[in-house]
Amino acid sequence: MASGKTTFGRAAAERLGWDFVDLDQVITERYGTPAEIFAARGESAFRDIETQVLGEMLGSERDTVLSLGGGTVLRDENLQLLRQHARIIWLDTDFAIIISEIGNADRPVVRGRSIADIRALYDERRPRYAAAADLVFPIASTDYDQVIADLAETIRQLSSNIHNQ
Repeated sequence: MASGKTTFGRAAAERLGWDFVDLDQVITERYGTPAEIFAARGESAFRDIETQVLGEMLGSERDTVLSLGGGTVLRDENLQLLRQHARIIWLDTDFAIIISEIGNADRPVVRGRSIADIRALYDERRPRYAAAADLVFPIASTDYDQVIADLAETIRQLSSNIHNQ
């Protein structure tokens, strides 16, 4: 969460001339915000919805950058879907940048948690992200124009390698 998936993903897709889909945005349009779903139905119900929508989004034949929620790859079923239909790029964003981006955002996973608790969640998820990723893209800079340019080129190269196989 707050790694720049939506911001960088949308900008990189635009540079590439690809479609962009934010999984949480699609869920919000159909079912309400993740925060609302967490509050009304719980995390398990949200994760079920997330899996259903993910499966639908992966069916596209068009080149698409798909921004996932921070917990999407934590569910084995989602990871299997992703491995079958996509390549996973982990935006390995420096913790200091994430904390600065979280700000006052309404993120149900961090609501009421201290910075130490958020750090523990970050450290807990990192091995799963690393294991899930086809490619790790480190982000330690706030030079967003450069990050976007580098990410678009990385996606282009990964896509080219896939299409040439």
